[in-house]
Amino acid sequence: MRQTIGTGLQLFVLAVLPTLIYFQLTFGFRLIVMPASLLVGIVLFAIGTKLRENG
Repeated sequence: MRQTIGTGLQLFVLAVLPTLIYFQLTFGFRLIVMPASLLVGIVLFAIGTKLRENG
């Protein structure tokens, strides 16, 4: 169960970050959005990795 959640979390991060970059280039968010999103993505990806390893 944990491996499935970890894989889903990693796939979610890998799908959302490029989409966010596209919207940043298209609509021009505030400057702080991209670094904050990247940090959140790194943390979520690391959590997904830990869940996959410990599952």
